[in-house]
Amino acid sequence: MLDTALHITGIILLTIGCLFALATLVVGLPGTFIIVGLGLLYGWSTGFVAVDGATIVWLVALAAAAELLELGSTLLASGAEKPTRRVQIMAIVGGITGGIIGTPLLFGLGSLLGALAGAFAGAAAASGYEGRGTEAALRSGFAAFRGRLLGFIVKASIGVAMVALLIGTAI
Repeated sequence: MLDTALHITGIILLTIGCLFALATLVVGLPGTFIIVGLGLLYGWSTGFVAVDGATIVWLVALAAAAELLELGSTLLASGAEKPTRRVQIMAIVGGITGGIIGTPLLFGLGSLLGALAGAFAGAAAASGYEGRGTEAALRSGFAAFRGRLLGFIVKASIGVAMVALLIGTAI
């Protein structure tokens, strides 16, 4: 009876932690690695019976893939127009800066909106600095915006899959 109550309590706490980790993705924090940490903590606290080493390896691999895909998302969404290195770097810097500036707005949702706007502004500014016309600068900005949004969607989707894997294994 006590074992069942402890198991249910553990699953509830794990679920709450995983939901928190998914929420941190919106504000630009590495929630996928928080999920890995929760998996390690749960596995350790239960003697790695249900959540074993193989599950942890899968979680780490998924978290690393999510981070890499998010980072490379600007390139994936650029389509036929390959951005220069300056445009790529400024889109990333703009996204990070916009995310930081937007964090206090809209209860954390501003972080995502700021990151999207910052990626657009950074790429458009770099493209304009390189002497391209306004139309080309706007195309670069929108490509960076799409890339950043695609990166968030992919990372959040992988995060949801990680939560399903972890909770499904723990149950």
